[in-house]
Amino acid sequence: MAGALPTKPVRRQPLPLPLRVIRATLASLVILAALIAVLLAVSVRHGSDGVDTIFGHPIFSVASGSMSPAIDTGDLIVEQPLTSAQATSLRTGQIVSFETAPLGSNTIIITHRIVAVVQNANGSGVQYRTKGDANNAPDQALVTPSQVVGQYQARVPLGGYVLSTLHQPLTFVILIMIPIVYLIGDEVRRRWVLYGEEDRLAKEEKLASKVVDDEPHPELVAVAAAHYPSSTEREREGRPIE
Repeated sequence: MAGALPTKPVRRQPLPLPLRVIRATLASLVILAALIAVLLAVSVRHGSDGVDTIFGHPIFSVASGSMSPAIDTGDLIVEQPLTSAQATSLRTGQIVSFETAPLGSNTIIITHRIVAVVQNANGSGVQYRTKGDANNAPDQALVTPSQVVGQYQARVPLGGYVLSTLHQPLTFVILIMIPIVYLIGDEVRRRWVLYGEEDRLAKEEKLASKVVDDEPHPELVAVAAAHYPSSTEREREGRPIE
């Protein structure tokens, strides 16, 4: 039996470079976003006073539109913590968050703008008159420096909704699983492609072996040619063609 003919491996054409770049970029962005979200979720600290902080800065989710358009519902605002001395030297126009306890309600945090600095009657300190930018009138009660939690620094549009979602156990598990699933899926895809290449090459080798095995042996071809000359040879020899 004749040996199999050597076959040259034929590799599948890889994806075009632009598509590979796009796929790698999208995958990297998804993984990066998941890691950042996990980092933010685990970095938030719940204080004993009910105020959440991240890296030492108080953060609040906005539940109303009283400060629109500067701050919208669902935004996440980041505050600068203030010392007692700083809380007594705030100015008109600054946005602050402060604690208040309406009658019959628990303590809540309100973020409004200072519209006036009011001196105490005995001259021993100050209080602040506040107002929401979207409200028609200022807040009824004055705010003392001890009520001030922090001064507004920045906002993350819709960040309050995002942070609330991140604190859900199911969301946290999904974010943890995204990088793991991607790495496993990429390895499975790589092995699947490798298996497909090996299977294709095996089939090509088997087909090549079959083709070679079906060819007549060279010695048999020589014997047949000697006993059964072709019509051309018979004509040349002058023998009739049957």
